[in-house]
Amino acid sequence: MPPVFRFAPSPNGELHLGHAFSALYDYALCRRAGGRFLLRIEDIDRTRSRPEFEEGIYRDLEWLGVEWETPVRRQSDAMPTYGEAIDRLRVAGLVYPAFMTRGEIAATVAADPTWPRDPDGAPLYPATDRGLTRAATEDRIAAGTP
Repeated sequence: MPPVFRFAPSPNGELHLGHAFSALYDYALCRRAGGRFLLRIEDIDRTRSRPEFEEGIYRDLEWLGVEWETPVRRQSDAMPTYGEAIDRLRVAGLVYPAFMTRGEIAATVAADPTWPRDPDGAPLYPATDRGLTRAATEDRIAAGTP
């Protein structure tokens, strides 16, 4: 079975040089390995994703000489599957709502230079919401807290 490579841009702006490098690098590795190259559009940010940016992604990748399998995979198409998975995790008690804003997360992480990080260097979520009681969680949800 051939290895599978993918490039997964978000259609929320034009591709930049980092995107171009990533796409070309992955595509070159794919060709060298005799693999399959997939394009997955990360279109789940409904407030920022735009059709014109998606069209620009296709044009830019074609200009770069990158070829991908069709049909293009769309993250939004998988939402029903993700919903089923989250329901199973919720029933198992493995899910908790998270209410911290990006600013609150950044402030928490910045206050502690030893904050734990994932292998790519991104800070781990503080998880302070995990300790909320069920009543407190339900109150926040009922109040419309994002």
